[in-house]
Amino acid sequence: MPTALIVEDEPLLRAELADQLGVLWPGLRIAGHADNGIEAVACIDALRPDIVFLDIQMPGLNGMEVARHIPESCQVVFVTAYADYALAAFDAGASDYLVKPLTTARLLQTIRRLKSRAAASPPPAVWEKLFEQDSPPVYLKWIKASSGNTVRLVMVSEVLYFTSSEKYTRVVTERGDALIRLPLKNLLEQLDPQQFAQIHRSAIVNLQAVDRIERSEPAGRGGGLEVILKGRAERLAVSEAFTRQFRQM
Repeated sequence: MPTALIVEDEPLLRAELADQLGVLWPGLRIAGHADNGIEAVACIDALRPDIVFLDIQMPGLNGMEVARHIPESCQVVFVTAYADYALAAFDAGASDYLVKPLTTARLLQTIRRLKSRAAASPPPAVWEKLFEQDSPPVYLKWIKASSGNTVRLVMVSEVLYFTSSEKYTRVVTERGDALIRLPLKNLLEQLDPQQFAQIHRSAIVNLQAVDRIERSEPAGRGGGLEVILKGRAERLAVSEAFTRQFRQM
């Protein structure tokens, strides 16, 4: 029996969609509901649904940001009050795109498409590209990080710096450290360049957390600069390849 997660911040619309799916697709089990983007990420990780009906305009994280956390094997149906990107969604190969208010005929069409795709090979993760032509880039706001046996959501703006090892990337905040498996290079591509800068091949720093830049004594071949963070004792080395961006600081 396939499972679905409904992500919608309006309770009446959430209940209406669940009721219609129950009538039109009795073989679909609604595994859970979420009314904001942050809760949606946690539910997707815990429930591993086959389908996510995903509202775009939501508090916390919008639908496009939530979609970054959805496995490729999961089908996504965007639900929105605006039809501006519907054609782009179909052209890009996303599972489907529903426009509010929902109609029975249109939802039946979506159900047929979902069943057809489930019978074929899993669709590619293309929904992240739907708005690339028409919207500014969407940067990470939250990440899932492990601390011991606990997985928690960390707000990216609270991260002081990231450092990488062979298998993990260390996430350092005022509240402590955590680990993620995302390589530093891939992580950098998803961070706002106005807020984060790479200072070493194995380190990225939050510029808002920087107190000052000092020249190390004696200056070594690594560039001779060190980043001192606000209220922190550690000194982060700036490698020679990244010194140019700090010379005016």
